[in-house]
Amino acid sequence: MAPLPFLLEEYIIKTDEKINKCNVKVYCKPCIKKIFNLQNNNNTNNNNLNINKRKETSFTSETSSSKVIIRSSSYGVMDNYIVQELFTFLNPFLKLPDRRLLGGRILNEAVNDSNSWMIKNLQEDQIGVTVTFDGWTNVRNEHIMGIVIITSEGRPYVWKAIDISSEHETHIEVMEKTNTILEELNNNSIKVCALVTDSAGAYAASRRRLRISKKSIVFFPCFAHQLNLCVGEVFKESTEFKTTLDKAIRLASFFRNSNNKFFISKLKEIQYEEYNKESTIVSPGETQTRRRPGEDSILKRDIYEIITSSIFWQHINQLIEILYPYCKILNLLQSDKARLHEVIQGLAYIIQIWNNFSDEYLAAKLIARIERRWKEWEQPILILSCILHPEYRLKLFNNRNINYVTMGSWLGYYYHVWTGKHATSILKELDNYRLEVYPFDSITWNQFNNDIYRYWCFVSASMNELGFVACRIFGICVNAASVERLWSCMGFIHSNRRNRLSISKVLNMNKLRADITYNHRRQEKTPIVTVQTIISELESLKYNETLQDNTIDNTINNTIDNTDLTDNENFEVIDSSQESEEEIDEDTNSGDFGNYLQEWISMLEDEKEAFIDLEENENEELENIIHPAINSNAKWELLSLFKELNSPF
Repeated sequence: MAPLPFLLEEYIIKTDEKINKCNVKVYCKPCIKKIFNLQNNNNTNNNNLNINKRKETSFTSETSSSKVIIRSSSYGVMDNYIVQELFTFLNPFLKLPDRRLLGGRILNEAVNDSNSWMIKNLQEDQIGVTVTFDGWTNVRNEHIMGIVIITSEGRPYVWKAIDISSEHETHIEVMEKTNTILEELNNNSIKVCALVTDSAGAYAASRRRLRISKKSIVFFPCFAHQLNLCVGEVFKESTEFKTTLDKAIRLASFFRNSNNKFFISKLKEIQYEEYNKESTIVSPGETQTRRRPGEDSILKRDIYEIITSSIFWQHINQLIEILYPYCKILNLLQSDKARLHEVIQGLAYIIQIWNNFSDEYLAAKLIARIERRWKEWEQPILILSCILHPEYRLKLFNNRNINYVTMGSWLGYYYHVWTGKHATSILKELDNYRLEVYPFDSITWNQFNNDIYRYWCFVSASMNELGFVACRIFGICVNAASVERLWSCMGFIHSNRRNRLSISKVLNMNKLRADITYNHRRQEKTPIVTVQTIISELESLKYNETLQDNTIDNTINNTIDNTDLTDNENFEVIDSSQESEEEIDEDTNSGDFGNYLQEWISMLEDEKEAFIDLEENENEELENIIHPAINSNAKWELLSLFKELNSPF
């Protein structure tokens, strides 16, 4: 920190406590004097605390007229007596709650009010909600199943989190849990239209069985997770691309290493010469550091071989072209408001890319893998989501079997299983839609700013049967990303430093955090982030979200009961003066992402084995059962289903 100006030194108390790498903590001397004078003149105030009786570690700074005692911040802001005295000075009639009250009665009352409001909103959703759940292991090695409910408008609500550590995770237990959740929601008069889970073997097996017994509910895998697995299949089928990615991570780590400043500066010069700007190098995975003395400016042989390899740059350019649409489509599908027509169009666009790929052998293998996934899904409802979109209708389809007559029969099927009634006018309404009779004309559609769900809610007032089916189709959430965000938030609070917190308290805090964050996002109209590469876009979105959530996290942290905190904290303090000696471990970075890819490949193997077992065990069970997910007449080849598609992003 730069020396304080002479005029400020008279009014500032400087300490040795660092608040970041470059700055130290300072205090305003007149403010502190005012607080202590107020304390001495108001000894009868019950809010004043006896400073001499405090036993916690503190630090003192002597001045000519007063003694300043700075308390450790680990006990929370609300218990800091200086904060209490400041608020007493500002408002003598204000009584601040302590951390126990905030983390106890106040937190419980706030969550109860939030739960009541949540149940009311879910009950008012007449179209039906989407239930998503997934498992997670917390810092205490407890296996938690989290449940998030998403309304047809795309609003997520955290329902509950259950400790299932003592239970087996087979399809039987998953089916029992699913039935319990559905029964609980039914008792609360909440309609369920869809259930979305991940692609683990137990969840896949339970979906295949429950969709037969509960036809009124649509069972889907998380399509965002499915696309992630498709990315893993690229590296499983092509060892060249996997090797290229490992080399790229190693190269990026080298140019992010602070010990390689000479080569970093040379890279910046080249960037300015070629692009007239500097681009930040990003490498995936967590970065680990270790101290190492500075090295000579010598380019390592393996790095030199990577840079000078023409094959490496050829493969990396191909890999960018391949992964870019995957990442862009994945961004679309991770949104809470992603719709089914975006799923089928995104997947068809990826197949279209592979169909035009130069390596026909690799393309054929990956297309076959995508077709196998597509075959397992409930295709009629996905195709209907495109047909019932006023902007697409039948314009996108190439297959002659996709027409209003064929899909009209499936509209009648869905209306019957969702309402328990036989349709009386749905085909007539579909014909009006085909003829673009009001309100199905383009002028009406253009007034809804591409909000397909609101459009069909408007239409359903006059087209009851077709409107109901369309609203339900476009009201289904297509991913379980909200559950992943719940785990991320719970992991932020339930960390190694707070590993004795109960699950119920962590869940309550995250419920409030989710409500506050959602309301902030609705109030703020932020512009769309556009960057040159998908990696930079993901990093920018993550950075902006972190900035937005910092204020919320700091507020919620005050509610934590410090009696639940552990005294043993395992963390490393890095001296900023030695920062120049730190080095990014290049091998660790490359190995971390390699392990991540290996996890993808393992998940693909598990999924394949589960799929084979299900086919062997269910051939007899599913005989003579008609369901759109297993009906051979409701299966189309995705490669030939669509015409040439434009980019969906």
